[in-house]
Amino acid sequence: MRKTIGMISACAHRLYLYRPELFGCLWDAGYDVIVFGPEPQVQGDEWLGEKGIRYVGLPLERRQTDPFAEIKTQSLIADTARRYEIGLLFSFGIRFAPLCASSAKRAGIPCINVINGLGHLFVEHGAAGLALRTAVLPYLRSTLRYSSRIIFQNYDDRALFGELKIGSPRQYLNVCGSGVNTVRFPVCPLPDERIFGFLSRMNPEKGIQELLSAFPRVLHEYPDARLILAGELDGLLAESEEQLGRLIDCGAAEYLGEIDDVLSFFKRIRYFVFPSFYREGTPRVNLEAMSCGRPVITTDSPGCRETVQDGVNGLMIKPRDVSS
Repeated sequence: MRKTIGMISACAHRLYLYRPELFGCLWDAGYDVIVFGPEPQVQGDEWLGEKGIRYVGLPLERRQTDPFAEIKTQSLIADTARRYEIGLLFSFGIRFAPLCASSAKRAGIPCINVINGLGHLFVEHGAAGLALRTAVLPYLRSTLRYSSRIIFQNYDDRALFGELKIGSPRQYLNVCGSGVNTVRFPVCPLPDERIFGFLSRMNPEKGIQELLSAFPRVLHEYPDARLILAGELDGLLAESEEQLGRLIDCGAAEYLGEIDDVLSFFKRIRYFVFPSFYREGTPRVNLEAMSCGRPVITTDSPGCRETVQDGVNGLMIKPRDVSS
């Protein structure tokens, strides 16, 4: 008899788009998978059907939290877990870690939380950031006590959880990122052109503002340089949109929008730039770029610093620093 695992992710469609090996291994090992997420199924429906993977939409947004909707969603996940005899709940990201743990407790089953970055919760500064953490940290402490394992992708995040007494060291486990399939991302010849690439959600915390401000300085010294950007527009500031528009108008930049064919993107670029200060786990895009043989320019910030040896396979820059 096949067993069932439930997975919760803030970006559910990307979960099975970017991790087909995980689903394939689980299927081969005799597990069915139910995916929970806040978006409708927008990609991979045919593949999901072939593998017997169900999708359950959650009435929640990735960032905003309505406590009443959260309680309702706990019941939805717990009821689904009982109906389909889910034996384990598994979450990606800090946003849904407490939801996963509290839902698993309701259903009377174990859970595992992958903390692939601490994100917005620990990036926000000032009074707003303090108020956010004051509200959220007690919720994290009370719920993650139930977790069987809390998996981190860098030691900075693990150390911070220890300092804040979220969970306990006996629950902690470290891994070196989610990994990359080097067959799907093989080393590719470098183009001769001076082409830089950025691939991520285009929001301020990913360092897009600093990148767009820095690139005109690059053009001043290297007029033949080009910038290719890909990813969803996610809270991009008006100033950054104007900068991007100017670079596109003068032929110095190209914006591809959201893409599925990531390998083709890496084949086009000579250098990969990821100036995030978002408190990543271990950025998958950096690993994919390195797997394709691209040097990486990234920040000396948690998660990102794990991927680059400065001056060896890329350059380490200061977070939020246009000059750097």
